[in-house]
Order: sequence, then structure tokens, then C-alpha cells
Amino acid sequence: MFAVFAVLIGVVVAIQSRINGQLSVDLNNGLAAALISFLTGWSLVTILVFGFKRERVALFRIFTAIKSRELVTWEVMGGILGGFFVAAQSAVVPQIGVALFTISVVAGQTVSSLLVDKAGITPSGKQKITKPRILGAITTLIAVAIAVFPDLTNSEFRFLPLTFALIVGVFASIQQGMNGRVNVVAGRPLATAWLNFASGTLVVVIALTINLLSGATIGNFPSNFWVYTGGTAGLIFVAVSAFIIKHLGVLNFVILNIAGQLIGAVLIDWIFPAKAGSLNGYLIFGTFMTIASIAVSRLYEARKAKA
Repeated sequence: MFAVFAVLIGVVVAIQSRINGQLSVDLNNGLAAALISFLTGWSLVTILVFGFKRERVALFRIFTAIKSRELVTWEVMGGILGGFFVAAQSAVVPQIGVALFTISVVAGQTVSSLLVDKAGITPSGKQKITKPRILGAITTLIAVAIAVFPDLTNSEFRFLPLTFALIVGVFASIQQGMNGRVNVVAGRPLATAWLNFASGTLVVVIALTINLLSGATIGNFPSNFWVYTGGTAGLIFVAVSAFIIKHLGVLNFVILNIAGQLIGAVLIDWIFPAKAGSLNGYLIFGTFMTIASIAVSRLYEARKAKA
């Protein structure tokens, strides 16, 4: 059940990427698009959290835990890392291209998720680094590399931006662990999401301010309503992932979520292609490769549990 949720919100991430990507093109500013996404998501979750007593109590429970040091400062910084990811994406992608950025982020995510699970940062407890887990991480990275291979011709190798993208991937895994720990205290995913959006929005505001002071501009706001729904998709991702991370661990979540993103990309490029050739054999093969690696990994874990 939790594995299915991880895949499904991966599809949601793919949808959000298409929405925010289009808004970024319309505004000619990725950070402005990111801020709109954060603000709409934060507005929605604020209405939900303060509109329902259980959610309010859960949010206040987080603040009480911070005050009593049941939660330490670094554990509630997941939203800051999320905002940092968005800001870094806007800065790095123009320099190295989407393909290399994606591969670098996934590499950082998969490797660091092994270490995050081993350190027990998530509420699921410590998990050993085993050969099947390493194989699953490597297979996922290879599958993603295959999926984005056609776009590599538009990428340029630059050491510092690539390193930055790797670090961003590491932060993404740590963020999932942090959110999981906060949600154990809150007991309500929406309260955890509120904290994420609040801190993430602050980071993006700072990044956009620096961007505009450096000479960047923001284009005309589009009239299409759907380009402003990325924040809703982001809210779904943050809330659901905070809830299920305890049951899956970071590595399993990352692999399943990436599979969902690839499946979502295939479906979107098939039904609503952004450009000619968006759907290709590399993307389809990479998606099936990821699904196959997950199936083998789950089968191995099931057999090990019975032994």
C-alpha cells in the first residue's frame, strides 16, 4: 500500500514539473514560478490547517516539541532544504541542462538515502547497507540516465554546477528523513507540510530577491489557470511523503518515487506532449528498467522476511 502511494506521488511530481516548467517559461523566470508554486501551496495548506482543529493542534504540537527540544533545530529544517533545491534548480539547469541535473540529483539522492537509512535519521529506524539495496540504487541511477539520454546532447559538463546538483540530491534525501521525524511528533501530515512550505517559501523569496537585484526580470502573468496549480501538487507530495516515509525508509521511497516520476513522464509525454519527440524509447526503457529493479528488490525482501 505505502509503495503504491510512493509511486503515485511520483506521478504527481511529474505533473508538477510540467506545470511549473510551463509557468517558468511564461514568466521567463524559474524562481518566480517556484515562488508562486510555494505561495499557492502554502495558502492552501494554511486554510486546511487553521480551518480544522486537529490540524491546528498538530501544528502547535510541533512548536511545543521544538520548545521542549523533543525536536532539535536541524530536524525541522526540511522545508529550507526544499527551498534550496528549487533555488539551485533554477541556477544550475541553465548551465548544465536538465539531463545532467537530473542524473546528478538522482545520484546524490540514491547514495545519500543509503547513508540516511543507515544513520537512522528517518523514524523507520536504522537499516543496513546491503548488496540488494546498493544494486537497487545503482540500477535506478542507470535507468534515469537512460531515460534522459536524448537530452544529454543539450547538456554541458561543468564541474561546479554538477557538484552543486549532487549536493542538492543529498539534501533531498535528508529532507525526507527530517519530514518523517517531524510527522511522527505532529501526527498529521498537513501540519508537517505547513512547516515545510513556510520555511521553503522564505528561502525562495530570498533567492528571487537576489535574482531580481542581479538584473533578472519577470514576464507577464499567464491567464491559464492550470499553470498556477503546481503548489497543490507540491502539497500532496510533501504531505503524503511525510506520512509514508516511516513505513518505507528513504531509499525505498526514493526509488519508488523516481519510478512514479518516470511513469508520469511517459504518460504526460504520450497524452500531452510538450514537444515532438518527448516520448521516446529511452524514456520508456528507463521506466521499465526501474520498475523491474523494484520488482526484483521487493521479491528479494519478501523471501528474506520468510527465511
